Amino acid sequence: MHIKKEALFRLTKIIDIGYVVVIYFIIGVSLAKLTDILFGTYDVEAEQKKSFFRVCAEIIGMIWFNLIVFYVVRNVVEWIPSPLHGVHGYDHYRLKELSGAAILGATYVFFQTNLRNKLVDLKARILLSGDVVDSL
Repeated sequence: MHIKKEALFRLTKIIDIGYVVVIYFIIGVSLAKLTDILFGTYDVEAEQKKSFFRVCAEIIGMIWFNLIVFYVVRNVVEWIPSPLHGVHGYDHYRLKELSGAAILGATYVFFQTNLRNKLVDLKARILLSGDVVDSL
């Protein structure tokens, strides 16, 4: 009987992890698109005119903004109740995945096209020039 209770508890926990992952995924994709709107679309010609340091500063600013968004979202998601809380003795608020937002970071960065394009541009500048000083 104890094994059945433990199995039901673990199954409830696994389903709840999926619930949290889906929440992080939806929020990550939505916020990535909103962030793209906020920072504007990537314009190849305009980006090529910018100095290496300017591109680096913009990327650092975007990453800094992203980290603030991650912090806020992670704290908000912790407040979202789970329909599985209390089922088979399960406590949703003790779930470790609530505080670790890896899926949020992955989806947020993947779907944020402006940041990805800037990173690709920065990589190309470094690789093509052979020396960062040449791209200044």
